[in-house]
Amino acid sequence: MTNLDPEFCRKFKEARRNAALSQSMLAKEVGCKQSALSMFEQGDGTKLNDGVIAKLCRKFNMELPKEEKEDKPAVAAPRPAAALRALPHSAFCPNALCPSNLSYFVDGRRFLKPDRAAQDPAGGLYCAVCGELLERHCPSCGAPVHDGAVCTFCGEPYVAVADQ
Repeated sequence: MTNLDPEFCRKFKEARRNAALSQSMLAKEVGCKQSALSMFEQGDGTKLNDGVIAKLCRKFNMELPKEEKEDKPAVAAPRPAAALRALPHSAFCPNALCPSNLSYFVDGRRFLKPDRAAQDPAGGLYCAVCGELLERHCPSCGAPVHDGAVCTFCGEPYVAVADQ
């Protein structure tokens, strides 16, 4: 399975919209689930198999980027702290007891969705609610943080819940 650059994945969304196709229509045409196509269009280059990606490339007359000879890590390397401070809302509080982590349930399983606006309103290093050092990468796989409670790369929740 290919892991494509997020910007390349997002280009398919624009191409689909220009073709006046819904995600459901395109997913049915290329043989994948609408939810997987949605995640792919949001930049997760691991959600579609190589055959589906090839069909998308043919449909929209796009070429896959050439693979580079050097080995690239599967996960982006952590950025220096100075660069992280410039990225507001790209961090979360790992403290499960912090009131800014909003509790919700899916199939009886409890998750905590970080409220990044409350925790990190100015792109700081510490949670504005409880003072904990903010995390900027998934604690399980090291992938950069995105909105949501669960990492799209490894499927693990960002904030560990003790009562599971």
